[in-house]
Amino acid sequence: MIHSDHPVPDIVQAYMDAMPPGDWFLFDMSPLDRTGVPAWKVALFPHDPEAAGCEMQQGTGYGETPDRAMIAAVAECHEEVRARLGFANLRQIKGSYNQLVRERGGEGVADPLTLCLPAGSPVGHDTPLRWVEARRWFSGEPVLVPVDVAALTADHLPAGYEPFTTLITNGLGAGPSLKWAASHGLFECLQRDGNGLLFRAMDLGVHLTFDEALPPELQAAIDRVEGAGIELFPKFATDEFGFANLYVVGADRDPSSLPIPIAMTGGGEASDLDRFAALRKAVLEYAHARARKAFTFGPLELIQPIMPPGYWERVEPRTRRAARHTEPRQIEAFRHWLELDGVALRELLRDPVYSLRSDRSFDSMPASLITDPAEKGDEAARRLVAAGFDPLILDWSEPGAPMHAARVVVPGLEVETMSYYRIGERNAQKLRDQDSPLIRWNAEESATLRPVRLSSVAYDRLGGVPYLDIAAVDAKVGGLYPLYREPGAHEMLVHMEREPA
Repeated sequence: MIHSDHPVPDIVQAYMDAMPPGDWFLFDMSPLDRTGVPAWKVALFPHDPEAAGCEMQQGTGYGETPDRAMIAAVAECHEEVRARLGFANLRQIKGSYNQLVRERGGEGVADPLTLCLPAGSPVGHDTPLRWVEARRWFSGEPVLVPVDVAALTADHLPAGYEPFTTLITNGLGAGPSLKWAASHGLFECLQRDGNGLLFRAMDLGVHLTFDEALPPELQAAIDRVEGAGIELFPKFATDEFGFANLYVVGADRDPSSLPIPIAMTGGGEASDLDRFAALRKAVLEYAHARARKAFTFGPLELIQPIMPPGYWERVEPRTRRAARHTEPRQIEAFRHWLELDGVALRELLRDPVYSLRSDRSFDSMPASLITDPAEKGDEAARRLVAAGFDPLILDWSEPGAPMHAARVVVPGLEVETMSYYRIGERNAQKLRDQDSPLIRWNAEESATLRPVRLSSVAYDRLGGVPYLDIAAVDAKVGGLYPLYREPGAHEMLVHMEREPA
């Protein structure tokens, strides 16, 4: 059964048909915030949770219209449902990197030392791991990757297997073709690789300035947000590999009037071949993030009025069970944020999140005439291959289904340095280029000073062994930790009922 007060677009129905049957709830979260930009929530309650790999799957999405936002939200549901089911169907191979290279050759196995291991990780070339088969972007040749970067959850890992890093969703995508889905995942990898050391707690404050007129639809989106009393700060992250990588944050001019203050902490990110497409995504994602955060963390009496009948009754017991496993650091950090009013939150984010230290012309960022998502992905993959990377695709699609899902893994790209201490050669070099105190060179290992795990060839390129100072990382993140990791939807309602330990 579908619960929605808005007609379901054909594409949304196609995504639903490509997933296990269940009850669907679709609704707009934007009434909780002042921008009014469509920000839709989708929740699937499968009739057979075992067949779906979950008892509930949620997704959110955004767009200029309700239809676009609904499509994005249900696509997010699809990519996660298919990721779990697709991974469960993959054959897992046991062995160390060295062992498998002897059997398959070096081209057939991804080197774990290129997969952005957590600093100090014991994983090396002789560590027994579990592996699944991915495919090269262009040739389709098989390449083994560790389950640690392929799995979405631990449900289908062998009993007792400890992933070498926290399992995350980076690189997932969905669409009407495999390359469309993979393109979505690839640009997410690029987005996070490009901005990870340049925004949030690491924000360099490079403000984008505009000398040229923007496309009407994009300008209308910006005007809509700013017209709601919000000062937008579009910022430059990087143009590495010829991609436009930028992000958007914003500050309410009257934060004291926000009914759910945490909405102000939203942000939007993007990486694209084209600067206009990137800015559109980041602006809309920012507006969406405001409504999503209001719904995810707002008081029940304020958020319940937008819920469809029957939604909360089904979500609450699942939320209470999930809340038993919320990370303690998340609980502590969010408890503090949720106790702050809008004025205090704006002051907390003033530096560095809202900082403006230099200007960069938006006109100087890359542009492209390619608009087809699959073609964009191919062009991005070509650029990465030319730069020495090897984009890999895990195809989660159900055979014969009209909608596809995939996960992209790109050895050598970076992710989650400031939250999970994952770091590779490129982020070590970036921190050195910034003269950052977060990285030391040829130091002595300790509980808080951990070596970046790389190959001997990479150490030679860097001129030594870098060490990540995780105490310094934690201090740098400080009170901004909620910008990096969040509890699940409504879990803080449960924790706010309880006195802090």
